[in-house]
Amino acid sequence: MVRGAKQILPFPRAAVLFEMLLSLSLFAGAAAFTLAAVRSAFHTLDQTRRRQEAVDLARSRMGELEAGLISLADLRGGARDSRIEGWTFDIKSSRTSFRDLTLVELTVHEDAEAASSGQMSYTLRQLVMLRGENTPDESQVGGRQ
Repeated sequence: MVRGAKQILPFPRAAVLFEMLLSLSLFAGAAAFTLAAVRSAFHTLDQTRRRQEAVDLARSRMGELEAGLISLADLRGGARDSRIEGWTFDIKSSRTSFRDLTLVELTVHEDAEAASSGQMSYTLRQLVMLRGENTPDESQVGGRQ
C-alpha cells in the first residue's frame, strides 16, 4: 500500500496548484474589470460635471444679456471672462420674424489646456428681447440664410 500511496500523491499537489493559479487569475480578472468600471464611472462623472458647468455658464450669460447687464459685443469673437478660468464664449445673433425678438446662439467652449479629456462645448439657442445698443448680426428678417 505504500507504493500506491506514493504514486497517487503527486496528483493532489498538482490539482491544488492548478486550483490556486485558476483562482488567482479569476481574482486578477475581476479586479481589472472592477478598476475599469470605476475609471469609466469617474470619467463619466467628470464629463457630466464639466457639461453642467458649461450649461450653467451659458444660461448665466444669456440671463445677463436679457437683463441688459452685458452686450452682444462682450461675448463676440471668443470672449473670455476674467472671473471664470478655462472657458470662452462666442455668440451669433439674427433677426427673426417675431417683433422685437432676436435669435441668439451662445456657445461656451472649454479651453484646450483646461480640458482634461476632450474639449467640452455647449450651445444655447434662445429668442431674446435685446435692449440698448445690442443689435443682431444680420439685418434680414427671417433669420440666417
